[in-house]
Amino acid sequence: MVTAIVARYPRLELLFTAPQPSTRAWLRERYPNAVVLPPPLPAPFVANRYVLKLNVRALIVLGDVASASRSILRAVNRRAAPSVVIENSPVTNDVLTAARSAVPERIEHYFVTSPAARERLLAAGIATDRITELPAAPAERTAATMTVMGRLLAQNLKLIRSESSPIRRRLEQMAIGAMEIPRLRRLLCAKVERYDDVPALREALGHPDTILCLGNGPSSEDPDVAKVRYDALFRVNSLWLKRGFLTTPDMVFTGSSSTLSAVRDAIFGLETIRSEARLLVSRLLPPRLGRLRYAAIERLGLFLYEPRLRDVRPTNGAIMLATAVALQPRHLVVAGVDLFNHPAGAYPGDAVTPNAYTAAHEPGTELALLLEALSLYEGDLTILSPALRERWKEFQSGRGGHRETG
Repeated sequence: MVTAIVARYPRLELLFTAPQPSTRAWLRERYPNAVVLPPPLPAPFVANRYVLKLNVRALIVLGDVASASRSILRAVNRRAAPSVVIENSPVTNDVLTAARSAVPERIEHYFVTSPAARERLLAAGIATDRITELPAAPAERTAATMTVMGRLLAQNLKLIRSESSPIRRRLEQMAIGAMEIPRLRRLLCAKVERYDDVPALREALGHPDTILCLGNGPSSEDPDVAKVRYDALFRVNSLWLKRGFLTTPDMVFTGSSSTLSAVRDAIFGLETIRSEARLLVSRLLPPRLGRLRYAAIERLGLFLYEPRLRDVRPTNGAIMLATAVALQPRHLVVAGVDLFNHPAGAYPGDAVTPNAYTAAHEPGTELALLLEALSLYEGDLTILSPALRERWKEFQSGRGGHRETG
């Protein structure tokens, strides 16, 4: 399982913790690229800081859920990161410790190695969809584990954290409700303005004839990009701000409140209505911030939000491209969408970040979304991202298409 996680999610850093010094020494020798630390002290403040500072994405408990594990379990629950238990000894191990406890700890999934363990969990009230009985064969066992872990790691923890706070949830409902009342919306227009359909967004952007879409890959800084004459510049998040190249976008696609604070004078593209609620509260509460202009892309009726794609989480880059296509400018130029397949690495000037998607996104699905978006475009297309250009040519060839791509 550890080998499979490393192979599938190169951008996830593995952290091992064990109370015994001898076990930690063995882990350091066995996994030299992983972080190995003692567990935190069993105190809420310490455990919370431990999880927060290490940015824990998921917790896997091997064996017993001991009393010492409870503080770390609660801390992980507060961060909305999924916790799973893998029972490694059906004779001596009892994975019901937390299941039977009155303490409000949530273990998202249980992996067991025997029918008896499964029956014990079912008898304790654990839903069947939260239990996986692992096969005996190692390859099948790893595959079964990774199927569940892939689903858990793809979750949007920011949204889950937001929805788990009653106060925050109420504020978000109030913010969205205010935007749905015409009179209140007019009163708020000095502070916030939302564009609810493609024509309104097109007008806000000045009816652009040429749109330049820049992802964050190395080709976003290719010399040819500097030569592009555009009417609207679309960018993703705010990694590019410190690079000093094309730093005045007309529209920025993000799910990050820090990007909303860092970028000025741009329209923001927010993925979903749920994201809109979370980020609207984040932006409206600090009085020092200026006017917010945005579109919740889900409201625009793009193919990304059709029922068939309900379980797919597109990147902001795919959302950017689909939005640009929906606007149907005469000329569309795409760069920096390198599918994490550029020889220069993941990002311009970055030799450290693994050249791979984060755990929330699946490469094959992401490529399919990008190609479907491009297939809906009717104008003059120029792709300056080598990997995407090659995939697009292959896609066109398979469809019998004849349109040239610059």
